[in-house]
Amino acid sequence: MLLYQLTQWFEERTTLQKALQSGPAENTGELQQRIQEVEDQLYSHAERWKNAIQEASYLQFPYENPQLDDDMVL
Repeated sequence: MLLYQLTQWFEERTTLQKALQSGPAENTGELQQRIQEVEDQLYSHAERWKNAIQEASYLQFPYENPQLDDDMVL
């Protein structure tokens, strides 16, 4: 679901940027504000996703295989 939301926001950002480049000057402020809002959403969700991955990696047990530790494989 998160990847779907990120994809939607990227598409919206692209659409807004195209509208900003080709649109009339009176909508420039509104479009820039909306682009900033979308970028803020993207950043916050990317940070949340990154933190969730880091937290999950902390919960994993380190690899331990004592019977292989004594092998002299180089």
